[in-house]
Amino acid sequence: MNPNDDPDLRERFAALREEDTASAPSLAWVLGGPAIAPPRRFPPLVAGALLATAAVATAVVLVVTTRSVVPGLDAAIAQAQSMSSWTAPTDAWLTLPGLEIPDSVPSLQPSSVRLPESSAAPTATGEAR
Repeated sequence: MNPNDDPDLRERFAALREEDTASAPSLAWVLGGPAIAPPRRFPPLVAGALLATAAVATAVVLVVTTRSVVPGLDAAIAQAQSMSSWTAPTDAWLTLPGLEIPDSVPSLQPSSVRLPESSAAPTATGEAR
């Protein structure tokens, strides 16, 4: 016998399998199953009425949207200006003290960089530097 064998656990799983088997439908019922009724079709008059209503609603929407007033050039410029000055309310969260972006690029002069002096000791042959 294996030290991992647990007779109590084996019996519990067997009881669960028997319970599942008792509540499961028969294979004949699953394969034969109840017949599904074909979908009902609308009478032609109802289908025609729905189609006509959809066409009228589409026509109304198209007429209303095409009759909207096109703003003039001055109104468009004013709208663009107001939109360009908009800032998101959360922009303040992006500003952190000490993380300001400088306005200019720093210049690098040869005198501003001090490099450590390299040793002039010769290396042995085959030694990588």
